[in-house]
Amino acid sequence: MVKDRIQIYLLILLMMAGSSCMSTVKITSVVEKDPEGDFLLKWEVSPDQEGNIEIYSSLTDSSLTSFTPVTSRKITDQVMRLNPTGSGLREYFILRAGGVYSGVVANRTIDMNQIKNFRDIGGYFTTDNRQMKWGEIYRSGNLSNATLYDQEKIRRLNIRTVIDFRSERTASRYPILLHPSIRKIALPLMPMDAQKLDEQLEDEHFDRSDAIRYMQEEYVNILENHKKQFAEMFDILTNDSNYPILLSGSLGKDGVGLATYLILFAIGIPQSSLEEDYMLSNQFIDPEMVEIDARNLSEPLQEAVTAMLTVNRAYLNYAIDHIKLKYGSVDNYLEKELRVTSGKRNLLRKYLLYQF
Repeated sequence: MVKDRIQIYLLILLMMAGSSCMSTVKITSVVEKDPEGDFLLKWEVSPDQEGNIEIYSSLTDSSLTSFTPVTSRKITDQVMRLNPTGSGLREYFILRAGGVYSGVVANRTIDMNQIKNFRDIGGYFTTDNRQMKWGEIYRSGNLSNATLYDQEKIRRLNIRTVIDFRSERTASRYPILLHPSIRKIALPLMPMDAQKLDEQLEDEHFDRSDAIRYMQEEYVNILENHKKQFAEMFDILTNDSNYPILLSGSLGKDGVGLATYLILFAIGIPQSSLEEDYMLSNQFIDPEMVEIDARNLSEPLQEAVTAMLTVNRAYLNYAIDHIKLKYGSVDNYLEKELRVTSGKRNLLRKYLLYQF
């Protein structure tokens, strides 16, 4: 078994390092948890081809030697269900087809009872084809409703630090209860919560177009008026003793979305993946969950509510265009306004990217 693992390690190391030169074959894969608690592994191999795809599994991604063969399937199957071999919380997979290995694949979403929008931001590839580690940075909505089950899951994810981006008003009203070993750091951003939404809806003429413009300007305000908080966030991220880290907000979509964008940008994740991660919030946020009774609102106001409780590329792109116009580039904003020097970016890449 040890010999087999060493052989696998050597093969994967060689293939991952040289696959771009050796072949045009590409494996794209994702892992989801189904309602029964099994892992649903999905893949696509391009260009289309016949043959088998081999699947390796591990309960840790700390070393390639921990991955062992599980099974193989026809490439054309494109999906298979796997029973958890451990606790069922996390499991890692690598796939091989056409002489090429995928990156490390894991479930992005972590199911919680009362915490919305809880997910891992790992797994993305940089522009120079290195992969971000899983399980180092998570993002989520409000933690104040966490059940004991949720709190235990957070503990089992080994999260050491929670960065709370909620406004001071919201944080004081809805305190977070977590295991005492977890450090909580408040970096309050301007309120983007239910109370702020209520204030906007006092104008009966407020409609979807107004909501979109409002959200765009609020994103710019967050980036302009909270540079100190974002700079402190990067200081926290450049101390490896703080990992794993959870970024949390009221809905986990706006301030947390911008924070995530800046982090992923800083380590070299391409724009397409940055937008993909940002837009995922729409899959995990139900506008009806917010304590606002929209039934008695006019149709334009209901559309405005939906616009403010979801994410939209127009919000993100407006904010990024503002940065580019004012500072020349996102790189300049990071370095000159947030003190994210090349040295800090190198540290982030060291801590957050796989080294194998």
